[in-house]
Amino acid sequence: MFGKNLLTQLIYRVVLCCVSALAVLLTFGIFYAGQGPEELSWEFLKYYTNLSNYFVFAVSVIILADTAKRVRAGEREGYCNKVKMLKFMTTVMILVTFLVYLILLGKPFTADFWRNLGNISYHVFAPLMFIADYFLFEQKKTVSVFAPLFSLIIPLAYVCYTFILGAAIDGFEYPYFFLDVNDLGYGGVMAWVGILVAVFTVLGYLLWLYNRIVNTDGKLKVDLKNIKWLRAPSAARE
Repeated sequence: MFGKNLLTQLIYRVVLCCVSALAVLLTFGIFYAGQGPEELSWEFLKYYTNLSNYFVFAVSVIILADTAKRVRAGEREGYCNKVKMLKFMTTVMILVTFLVYLILLGKPFTADFWRNLGNISYHVFAPLMFIADYFLFEQKKTVSVFAPLFSLIIPLAYVCYTFILGAAIDGFEYPYFFLDVNDLGYGGVMAWVGILVAVFTVLGYLLWLYNRIVNTDGKLKVDLKNIKWLRAPSAARE
C-alpha cells in the first residue's frame, strides 16, 4: 500500500524538510536584495505565518528522523506516530496560514505573488507539502476526536501574544488587519477572532473526518465506530 511504504515516506519527508527549511530561512528576510543579517530584527516573530512555518519545520524534522530510523532498522511498511497530536495541530495551523493568506491577504492572481520566493515558499509550497503528508501518510482512525479542539490552543495563544505586544510596545504595528485593535477596537478584533476560531474548528473536523474515511469492499465510507478519544492505538506502528 502506497501510504504505508516507509521508503516513500522517507523520500517525501526529506524533500519536505528541505522546502520547509528554505521557507524558515526566508522568513528571516536575510536573503532579499539590500538586506543582510545585520538588519535582522525581532519583528519576524510577530507574524503567524512565520510561527506556523517554524512548527512545520520542527514537526517535519521529528517525523523524518523517526521514519529514517525505522527504514534503517529494516522496516518497510508502517506509519509514523511520533508527536501525532502536535502534527495534527500543526496541519490545521498551516492550513489556515495557506487559506487566510490566499483568500484575505495575498493576491495569487498577480505575477508579483509568484515572483517572490519567500512568499510562495512559506505561504504555498511548505504548507501544501506538509498538508499533503497528512493526506498521504497518516494512519486511518488514529486521530482523537478532540484533536480539532486542541488545535485552537496555538492560534488563541498567538492572539494573546499579539495583544501583549501591542500593549507593551509603543507604536506597535499589528501584523494583520483583523488583529489591529487601534483600527477595529477590541470588539471588532474579537469578532474576527470568533470567525477564525469557527474556521479553525470546521477545518479541523474536516481533517478529522478524512482520517475516518476507510475503504471497505471497494467502497469509501466514513467509519464513526470505535472513535479514539485521546490517544492513537498502541499498535499504530503496524
